Amino acid sequence: MTLEGIHFWPEVLNSLSLKTGNSIFKQWTSITAAKYNPSNNTVTVDVPNLLVKEQLSKLSGDIIEIMDQIMFCKTTIEICIKKVDDKDLKNTKPIIELRQKTKNQSNFIPRFTFENFVVGSNNQFAYASCLSVAARPSKSYNPLFIFGRSGLGKTHLLHAIGNYVSQYSPSTNVLYTNGEKFLNEYVKAIRTGMIEDFRKKFRESYDVILIDDIQFIAGIEGKGKFQEEFFHTIAFLQDHNKQVVIASDKFPDEITGLDTRLKTRFSSGLICDIKIPELETRIAIVSSRAQMANIPISPKAAVRIAELFTGSIRELEGAVTSIGAFSSFANTEITPDFIDYIYYDKKLEVKEKTAIDINRIIKRVANHYQVSASDIYGTDRKKELILPRHVSIYIAKQLTNKPMSEIARIFKKKNHSTILHACEKIEDMKKNDLKLKKDIEYIINDLKNS
Repeated sequence: MTLEGIHFWPEVLNSLSLKTGNSIFKQWTSITAAKYNPSNNTVTVDVPNLLVKEQLSKLSGDIIEIMDQIMFCKTTIEICIKKVDDKDLKNTKPIIELRQKTKNQSNFIPRFTFENFVVGSNNQFAYASCLSVAARPSKSYNPLFIFGRSGLGKTHLLHAIGNYVSQYSPSTNVLYTNGEKFLNEYVKAIRTGMIEDFRKKFRESYDVILIDDIQFIAGIEGKGKFQEEFFHTIAFLQDHNKQVVIASDKFPDEITGLDTRLKTRFSSGLICDIKIPELETRIAIVSSRAQMANIPISPKAAVRIAELFTGSIRELEGAVTSIGAFSSFANTEITPDFIDYIYYDKKLEVKEKTAIDINRIIKRVANHYQVSASDIYGTDRKKELILPRHVSIYIAKQLTNKPMSEIARIFKKKNHSTILHACEKIEDMKKNDLKLKKDIEYIINDLKNS
């Protein structure tokens, strides 16, 4: 399956709008067109007049940079004046008609598009990778594996791929599903003797398959045969040049109970993570969500919301909706003071987290376990140091607003996934070790009250 260059041109203009801060470029999809020549990696852009040509020529470097990311290769650009026929514009069928003609059977969420995805340092790589896959399925990264904690935008990106392919390549069959639905269909197929129909659907009927929450398949009973079926399905799709995109809340190697062959298969393509958004990105998300919902939130109010909600994007967007409703009911302007009034408890929680320093946490934990703070900071793998080090990491994650990458840097860890692993290990240990649970609660209370 080959996609013409015109299919990715709207996303180039959208990315250009984001990069330059000028929304006018997003509106030029109706007056410009582009074709990609794979023989020499050249993009030819047709524009209606000299003014548009000059504007795009000034930004040719930015356009090429965007194109290189999307096309997964070095490209050149040619801009030509060629007036777009008004009749062609009038005959252009709306997006909804294109979607009605596509064979895909998934109900993609309309607002989950690349255009509505707020890009920041926390998700830029994942965004670019998904955009590249959407523009050229099976030509760049296959499989593409995205991981990150719940509520950070993984599902949004999967639906964005589905919406993009459905819009710009309506003859391409694309399916969105998740681990639980896949399992349920497999069980039904076994029970009704329709396993061959099941295999035909997932292996032959689609060109692009998007699978969310894949960690679900690792936590079920009797998972051996199911995981084997899933492995052969993924292998078949890859071997037949069909695009696979997978999302999970964990890195493949960290998914407990997942078959080793599946971990290897997932790792054979590109793996990218989505981190917790920084303040600037959260502010942009608040502003974007408010604009979409027609909620009048001032820049100062947007900053205040972003300061209060530091974790899940889903929680952040929910706060915008709630604040808009409270404001409407009370007929009150949305100000930082109004937000603090609504989320008084949240304000106290943020102040509490901000006041607790990681250095103080480490010293307190070191004192409790009768080791030196420098040993906790260090990399010594002695048994008596591993527990206090993991406890320090766990408490730092609980009581501070520091991103995991920053916590990893302080504890001299390779990356944020090691921090996540330490926290999960402590959570598991707390379930069976009452003394450890009480010790941690005691240290946390002491830090909060001292």
